[in-house]
Amino acid sequence: MRWKPSHSGHDPRQIDLLAVLALLVVIVAAYGYFTHSPNKPSTMAFIVPSQSVKW
Repeated sequence: MRWKPSHSGHDPRQIDLLAVLALLVVIVAAYGYFTHSPNKPSTMAFIVPSQSVKW
């Protein structure tokens, strides 16, 4: 398949390339988010349900 500039809009390969680059950015950002370990303790805590609930 030769590289032919199309006169009717964008080349589909350019859109595919942009989609691949966007996916790579999302993957790298997610990896950085999930592997980030802050020095301070986490403020999120696991809430243990109580055995007796008083309404």
